[in-house]
Order: sequence, then structure tokens, then C-alpha cells
Amino acid sequence: MPAPMQLTERDLRLLAHVGQSRFRSSAQLALLDGGSEQKVIRRLRALFDHGYLDRPKQQLASLLILGPRKMVYGLAPKGARTLREHGYHLNGVGDWTEKNKRAGAIFIEHTLAVAEFMTGLELSCRAHKDVEIVREREIIAEGPEVTRSAREPLRWVVRPERKRGEVWSVVPDSMFALSFADSTASYFLLEIDRGTIPIARTAFDHRSIVRKLDIYYQGWRAGRHVEQFGVKQLRVLFVTESAERVKNMLRAVDQVTGGRGSNFFLFIDQATLAAGDPLDVPWMSGKRQAVRLTD
Repeated sequence: MPAPMQLTERDLRLLAHVGQSRFRSSAQLALLDGGSEQKVIRRLRALFDHGYLDRPKQQLASLLILGPRKMVYGLAPKGARTLREHGYHLNGVGDWTEKNKRAGAIFIEHTLAVAEFMTGLELSCRAHKDVEIVREREIIAEGPEVTRSAREPLRWVVRPERKRGEVWSVVPDSMFALSFADSTASYFLLEIDRGTIPIARTAFDHRSIVRKLDIYYQGWRAGRHVEQFGVKQLRVLFVTESAERVKNMLRAVDQVTGGRGSNFFLFIDQATLAAGDPLDVPWMSGKRQAVRLTD
């Protein structure tokens, strides 16, 4: 039997951080907590032992391939119930343990990559006193009713100009906004690209970066962002594996836009992102201009 524990405000914050991203590593949670990593790890272990957190068994597959890594946590039903009882909003309903069991190793790795970016962004906003992060659920809550009630509120749907009768769609990894001291805000859709799909579209694989860019671009030209989210300023961020892949993506933007490029898209590689913080490092626009997220 685990030793008795009393739930604290710190515990609730840790549970909420996990709930925001589905899965988070102990390292990410320690950074968000801001305290001693060892104390956070001990607290996470207690929350796991008492049934508030789950450790997805699928992470063991990554351990066999990549070696020892920080423990990954997901919400357990007791943790989800506790957060709701304390007024925290959670995306999704249902059996959290079953959801965690169905999550494969690739899904967990991708979710952790998204959480890694969002962790860095939150820490950056804490350091920039004049910038606040607005999370996906807050944006959706202020959006049109059809989006608020949608099963997949982020799904970006277009009817392509060149393919009458067809419907194309893409689901970004996340959405957030940056709110500034002058009461303005910039909105972003996030794509974490791990190099698993080809840049170019082929007759045999329609899952490509070109197609994804095309869907976003056509939707933006048709005012999809206003219709779906009720916002006028929106850009799509691509975080990818290497500077070479950024170059290939820029060429894909040229292909989609007929050589005009577009500032609707911003790109960065992992090494450049890791060298600074998300708000200060230079992102490359689809017109090959260096910009910051706060510009």
C-alpha cells in the first residue's frame, strides 16, 4: 500500500499540466513547476501510486529503441475526476485509462513533441511579462457555436478549387494565441513535423507536406480562419527536423502559391528553436523573411 498523501495545490497544477497535453514527461512537468526536479519526480510517483496519474506501458517500446528516458505520464480517471471537481476544464471525456492503453508508441512520441514546444512557449511567456499565452480551449470557447460543438474543433476543411465535389481536411497538432499588453493578439495553428511524411505529393501517397500546405492555403484564402475561429489574424507554424527540411518546405510553399510565397506560414528547425526561446528566435516565413512570433 502506498503511504498516505494529502492532495496539494501543487499536485493539482501538475495534474492540470498533464491534462492540457494528454501526455507529458517528468522533465517537462519539472520545468513547468519551477521547483526541484527530484521533488517533482517524487510527487509524480505519489500521484501515480494513488491512482491520479497513469504511466502508459507503450513508452517501454521507445525505451528499448532509444534507451533510458524520463518517465511519461497521462491522466488516470481519478485524476481527471479530481481536476473537474476543482473547476479545471479538460478536453475530451470517457475512460482515460482506456485512451492511454490505445495510444501507441508513435502517438505518444508525437504528443510529447507537441508538449515540448508548448512547455517552452509557456516558459517563454512567463519570462516576457508583456505576453500571455491563450490556450486552445479558451480560443474555442470564444469561437462560433458550430466550432464549440464540433467533435474536432480544430479540423480545417476545404473544398479544393481544382477538385469539385471533393472535401479535403487537416487537423493541426494544437492552437494557441499570444495576447499582448496593447489588447491585441496573434493566433497560430501548430504543426510538429517529425519527417514521417514526404514533402512532395505522389500518385500513391496523398499524405504529403505539399497537400497539407495546399489545404491550409486554400482555406486561408477562403477565410476559413474567420468562419471557424472568429479571428482575422492567423498563421500556421511548422516545427521540423532540420534546416534542410525547412528549405524543402519553402520550395513546397512556392509550389502551392505559384511562386509567390506566403507569410501565412512560418517555419523553424529543432536546432534553431533549441538555441533560444520560441518568442525570440527567428522563424522563416513562406516568403523567406526572418520574423519573430511577436512581430
